[in-house]
Amino acid sequence: MFAGLPGIGVGMLFYVLAALWMPVHELARVVRGTSSAARWRRISLQWVYAFSIILSIAIADRIMLLILGGYAPGSVGPAHLLHGELGARAPHSFWAAPMTASMLLLGAVLLVVELFRLRQHLAGRRARRSLLEQAPTLSQTERAA
Repeated sequence: MFAGLPGIGVGMLFYVLAALWMPVHELARVVRGTSSAARWRRISLQWVYAFSIILSIAIADRIMLLILGGYAPGSVGPAHLLHGELGARAPHSFWAAPMTASMLLLGAVLLVVELFRLRQHLAGRRARRSLLEQAPTLSQTERAA
């Protein structure tokens, strides 16, 4: 999404958030009794990946600041437009604006996907209802026989 800033795009943000959500989702399987140790091992591995991504982004941010001699550019773009204080609250980071833009884009994509899913669900219900209305009733079938 932003050239030169790997690891903060929408795909990576979605992956990290999904990995961090996995234990919460798996707790429902624990309650139902369908969870397993293998699933928890996979969740643990995904958590290690997610936290290593977060750590590598934080380290890259600090290295960029060291290379620039501690100079931190002001917050520009969506972060500044959304909340003028975001730049003041995170003055020592390059990533405030790109991360905010990625979160906004991810939120918009997820909203559109959920709206489409709801539309498809309602269309399926309407189709089932019309099929049931068109289907012959038992009494009509008995009369024909």
